[in-house]
Amino acid sequence: VGEPPPAGVPLDPVVSLFLRREQREQRRERESSPAQRLRRFLRRKFFLFRRSALMTLIALRNLALGRPAPERLAQEVAFASWRGEEEEGTRTEGEGGARGGPEL
Repeated sequence: VGEPPPAGVPLDPVVSLFLRREQREQRRERESSPAQRLRRFLRRKFFLFRRSALMTLIALRNLALGRPAPERLAQEVAFASWRGEEEEGTRTEGEGGARGGPEL
């Protein structure tokens, strides 16, 4: 799983795209300044804390009032998972929803 494939074995196009994206991300992080690293760290922690707090509130509300309709719950989870405008378009639709934020 963590080892490179043997030489001569063709990679799946999705796997090769993922590997290129990961290498680009690693290169970008290595070449960034300490201020950029701090900003990225704080941004990640802010959105992690935000999502945790919102998901906790949703869960507590569901315990107290009962579970809402699946569509409403999906909207709330999408809102909790939203990370704002991402740098250089590194996120895709499957990773967290539409750009520009969720609709509520």
